Amino acid sequence: MLERLLGLVATGGVHSYKALAQELNVTEALLDSMIADLVRLGYLRPTEGTCEGRCQGCPKSGTCGIGERGRLWVLTERGVGWRLA
Repeated sequence: MLERLLGLVATGGVHSYKALAQELNVTEALLDSMIADLVRLGYLRPTEGTCEGRCQGCPKSGTCGIGERGRLWVLTERGVGWRLA
């Protein structure tokens, strides 16, 4: 399941928790736990800021699918060439 989540993140763009949870058929709480595992394993890292829900002026506004406040995560170098052990 973690590999599937990494595959979705690797497709690019911005994904909301709700959309990822639906795609994986898990609860948002389980998704949060999965993301925490991927951070702990070094595949994802939080960005320096958070989404404040203020899209105007944001460089991601044209591709963002969040539309709400949230935490932003990106693939690490390890995550880009991911293969979980």
